[in-house]
Amino acid sequence: MKISVLGSTGVIGTLTLEIAEKYSVEVVGLAAGRNLSKLSEQIQRFGPKYVGVERREDAEKLGKDVLWGRDGLNRLATLEEADLVVIAVAGVAGIEPTYMAALAGKRIALANKESLVSGGKVIGEAARRSGAFILPVDSEHNSLFQLLLFPEKPQELILTASGGPFFRGKPAVIKIQDVLSHPTWKMGKKITVDSATLMNKAFEMVEARWLFGLSPEKIKVLIHPQSVVHALVRMKDGTLFAHLGPADMRIPIQYALFYPERKPPPSQPLDLASLQGLEFYEAPPEKYPAIELGYRMIQEPCSLAAVINGANDFVVESFLQGKIPFERILDVIIEVSKVHRPYPLSGMEEVLEAVREGRERAKKIIEGEG
Repeated sequence: MKISVLGSTGVIGTLTLEIAEKYSVEVVGLAAGRNLSKLSEQIQRFGPKYVGVERREDAEKLGKDVLWGRDGLNRLATLEEADLVVIAVAGVAGIEPTYMAALAGKRIALANKESLVSGGKVIGEAARRSGAFILPVDSEHNSLFQLLLFPEKPQELILTASGGPFFRGKPAVIKIQDVLSHPTWKMGKKITVDSATLMNKAFEMVEARWLFGLSPEKIKVLIHPQSVVHALVRMKDGTLFAHLGPADMRIPIQYALFYPERKPPPSQPLDLASLQGLEFYEAPPEKYPAIELGYRMIQEPCSLAAVINGANDFVVESFLQGKIPFERILDVIIEVSKVHRPYPLSGMEEVLEAVREGRERAKKIIEGEG
């Protein structure tokens, strides 16, 4: 098997390459942002035929044949030699390459939820036309994919959320490091912030809608601090099926790479006897503003999710740069969502324009405050 890995220097990309090396998978393409030192190490280690980076000046540092920018990322998403494309680019930068891979009929291991949040309908239609196969890497959706292999259709689909670092309580003054200290998962900065606000779970609700073709009323969320049960499905007769496993992203990555084959566990299997207890709590929208946004996004026309996605992308960047406090993140996103009038999206340019609208509206609010 030959793979192309977009977002190779991030957490998911690094773990993917670890598994690829273990099973002698050939890496034909690598794309990264600005972590040139790590990318250079990966180039030496895996010898990819194609390499892409974010900026032109970085491409010139690495070599004359290095691709760069939007076009470079899209090229790496559609390599003819690649049997599978791993899309682990963080944030809205992953939207267009996912679409291009879908247009090209690729087998896609998708770790970028923003692509389906903003363009789920458009990407799904492209995949159906081309015969592309999208297999989710997110632990929750990877679990749901496996649970939905049952021939019987579920009555309800339940995503679990850890609740983030502040489920048990918040410090008086929230620092960036407090937000990035996730209790159960080791992830990149953006997704860790999204977990703290629960926007990550709101986006997963939208992703589930497009991945599995379920009507909005069948998608629910429960808070589960231990992150042992990754997803559940409820059948017509009330029976619940749950997918359990350690909080280790190598497990869903490995499953996505080799599906339908299963490889030996990449880490110690879950020991049920060692568990001290599993907790589950309701996630009422009135208590969790992000979950309320999630229900709005799966019920209203598609542009709303794209606009919220763009706004969230900019606001999280602003928080990580120290420009706004943590408490302002959801306030700004909600403000942006209230002035947008949702409409259907029919093409990728419309998707990207809606994302830009969200970013611009969030930017104006934050700069106005500054």
